[in-house]
Amino acid sequence: MDFALTEEQGFIRDTIRKFVAKACDREQIKRMDEEGAFPAELFRKVSDIGLCALTIPEADGGGGPNTLGAVIVTAELAGICPPLAGTFATHSLCGGKVLADLGTEAQRERYLPGVIDGSSLVTLALLEPDQGYDQSGSRTTARREGERVVLNGAKTFVRLADRAALILVRAALEDGDGTPVFFLVAAGTPGIEIRTLETVGFHGMSLCEVGLDAVAVGAEERLGGDADAPAERKKLARVMSAEHLAVAACGMGIAQGAYAYALQYARERVQFGRPIIQFGAIREMLVEMALQARVAELLTCQAASLIDRGQECLPEIIQARLAAAEAARKTSLHGVQIFGGYGYAMEYDAQRYLRDAMVLLSGGGTRQVLGQALGVLWGY
Repeated sequence: MDFALTEEQGFIRDTIRKFVAKACDREQIKRMDEEGAFPAELFRKVSDIGLCALTIPEADGGGGPNTLGAVIVTAELAGICPPLAGTFATHSLCGGKVLADLGTEAQRERYLPGVIDGSSLVTLALLEPDQGYDQSGSRTTARREGERVVLNGAKTFVRLADRAALILVRAALEDGDGTPVFFLVAAGTPGIEIRTLETVGFHGMSLCEVGLDAVAVGAEERLGGDADAPAERKKLARVMSAEHLAVAACGMGIAQGAYAYALQYARERVQFGRPIIQFGAIREMLVEMALQARVAELLTCQAASLIDRGQECLPEIIQARLAAAEAARKTSLHGVQIFGGYGYAMEYDAQRYLRDAMVLLSGGGTRQVLGQALGVLWGY
């Protein structure tokens, strides 16, 4: 497999690295974390340089599809500001890509301009409070009433629901066979109640509970239009692929960022007359961090590349998510250990990488659930 970036992808990488170096001051990011401030201005700047258009085909006014390019952007942002990376990934890799891939022509014409310019945040509402990660059904219901559909139920761990303009809600049709479908719901629709959850990490990128009480939308807001059960299951697989890839890209970036931060500290910190990077225990942890980050990068970029080639690759995407989430957690924990007592101090970012790695977008499945799903896909 060719792992070389195209000229365009190399340009995207260089562009986002220059942006991070210029606009993402570490002290500023630290203050935003302490205050729980949403990175609105930074996200606007990311949108202004056209990066939100990467997952949208040129035919729909975008600059892609370039899934690998969007993964590169997400990872570079996650290395310094995971909430900004999570916002970008939720909007572009998840919401925008799902709309571009599965939306009807009318839906794309209506919603994609706001995705491209970043003016209308899009998010996914998948999980339910009393159902865990079961993807086979949905307790949120959709009842047809003439030319409209009425939604009732609740969703949890919905990213940015309090700031989104559009929420893609998964619900089961009452007059169908129970197969869940997706509806495009404007966040300001009467009957929607949003409550923000307090989280350990990703401060500034909200996780929310969303209540749906007789929320009425037009029948034309069904994602991709009417379809039979097999087609809806394929839609769900595409949606979950986007969700898993977004988490993988953020995990990859956190692992790379935690490693780079710890490496710099180990080179500068002097103990017993020499930099601590010269001590065997520190070297061993740094090597492990580098390996974990590299594995996450290779698997995540491979999955994105397969998507860009039009291949079905759900197993590869789940592998990437599992590896990247593990890499984020292990590298950030090693980072805390390398910093010693300072790793526990809020004035250093080692603890922030660990907090963000433990949250890591909170959706789509635990390691155990995803491992079971991967086993089924492999025929175990």
